[in-house]
Amino acid sequence: MGWFSRRRGTGRPVLEPDDRRARPIVLSYDDAAASSTVLSGAGVDPERPVILRHLLWLPSGASEAARGLAAQEQYVPGPELPEDPSAPAGLEPTVLVRVQRVDARTVSQERSRMASLASRHGGVSAGWAVMDVADGQGAPGD
Repeated sequence: MGWFSRRRGTGRPVLEPDDRRARPIVLSYDDAAASSTVLSGAGVDPERPVILRHLLWLPSGASEAARGLAAQEQYVPGPELPEDPSAPAGLEPTVLVRVQRVDARTVSQERSRMASLASRHGGVSAGWAVMDVADGQGAPGD
């Protein structure tokens, strides 16, 4: 996949989940924090697609199966971030990302989905982020 593709007729870049220029707008490692609270004041436009990123901690060998199930919902492997906390002993980080529009409801639904996925594989959901490319950063070569 390319970093960006152009939406027909608009000239506006379409974000891809593997865009290495994307940076966190919102980041949370607090499972008890409400999505609405974390998102408030972040300036996330609910009409603009962004990268929704989930950090899971899974037992060794469980990542492949979890990624396979998440792929059914268009999630792909994503990068770890320097801010990510270290996984507890016996667990390994697995990052899943996809592009979608987000608001408090959709983030809460996806957090629940990821917590369930992690639990079914003997792990935990460790955090989430909304990521985007800063305005003015066009596609490579623009």
